[in-house]
Amino acid sequence: MRRIPARGRSGLGLALTLLVILSGVASAAGHDAGQGETIRVGLYFGDHAPSAVAVNGQGQWQAGRERGSLRGAVRLRANAGHLEISQAGEHPREIGRSIEISPARAGSPLILDGISYRGLLRVEVQPTAAGGLRVVNSLDLEDYLRGVVPNEMFAEPVACEVQAIISRTLAIFIRDHQRRHAREDGFDVCATGHCQVYRGVSSETGQADDAVRRTRGEVLTYHGAVILAAYHANAGGHTAETDEAWPGSSRLPYLSPVGSPYDGVAADLGYPDCYLWQEKAGAGPVRERLRAVTGYDVGEVRGMAVLERWPSGRVKQLRVTGARRQVTLWRPRDIRRALGIGQEDSGKPYDHDLRLVSIRKTPDGFLITGHGAGEGVGLSQQGAVGMARAGFTCEAILGHYYRGTELTDYYGRGRPRPLSAPSLLARAARPN
Repeated sequence: MRRIPARGRSGLGLALTLLVILSGVASAAGHDAGQGETIRVGLYFGDHAPSAVAVNGQGQWQAGRERGSLRGAVRLRANAGHLEISQAGEHPREIGRSIEISPARAGSPLILDGISYRGLLRVEVQPTAAGGLRVVNSLDLEDYLRGVVPNEMFAEPVACEVQAIISRTLAIFIRDHQRRHAREDGFDVCATGHCQVYRGVSSETGQADDAVRRTRGEVLTYHGAVILAAYHANAGGHTAETDEAWPGSSRLPYLSPVGSPYDGVAADLGYPDCYLWQEKAGAGPVRERLRAVTGYDVGEVRGMAVLERWPSGRVKQLRVTGARRQVTLWRPRDIRRALGIGQEDSGKPYDHDLRLVSIRKTPDGFLITGHGAGEGVGLSQQGAVGMARAGFTCEAILGHYYRGTELTDYYGRGRPRPLSAPSLLARAARPN
């Protein structure tokens, strides 16, 4: 589970098509063992990109053939498809469509709108109708992880090592195989929960830095290929198949469902409703959300029932009965929306999972109970914390959640070390 609840989705909610899966089976060619690994992180982009940003620090900048020194703060603004630069007391001047800013010394940060980042910053006017400024932070992959691990995992040393390895693995998988942002957005990963939460230097901690350093270059592989290292907040006692979370996706052997008996540690971590949650849903709001999801007005909502479950206990089909008609939902996002348990409706910073959902009719609506937070595929972060506190090693935790995988150094180009799944039966603190 994230040390701070930044997202409930695993960031992998895009359906995993067969094409993506097959591309993931290819080896990570193109990066020699002696080369440093870099990653391009989208900080601002898309419809919500700002029209102006402030960059502060010491360094150099280049815009086309024009070069300059950064000494303090500059303001960059999009204006009629071009980029303008100005310093305090100066009039803005046009410098083309993009600028790249590098720090004066390797490792020293640049400050974007008050937040410090390592590496380079590229600011450009977006070539879309939305306009605004796209800002991309290019940096060493290990430095990127220093700004990810503290935002994705609690301050538990072994669990931080686990998170460093799976975040490194997932970043490489997205960069080299899935390429979810590369084609349209021009970078490798975004800084939000859609990929992984990244908040730069200001979020770094000594403990996370140590975990990144101890695991440097280590990734999870399966038959020699970097894996899709999916993870989520809390499995509610049992993880899910990929096609339970992302209908139509191919199943992956290393993401087979497993028991997650330490998920109950959520209460000790201060997030009890990540494991066992309860929400109220008024009949009126259910009716309106159904209209948004299906396009139909079912009339006064009189009942909701789980018709079918997956083997993991998650809802496979939900039937809603209204005064005018019945509808059956099967897409997880539609089921969450109807029940009002997604983060946009519940107000929580994560989605409730659909495991062991029960629905009880009340005088003014429904009382809904269930288990888990996130989509349930891959590693349960809170379960990993529980295992770490119970004395399991980093390798044992990874071997449990990612079956049949190897731990391989040099970013997947070294000698693989097979991981084994430990026995949890005798040591589970809170069996489900």
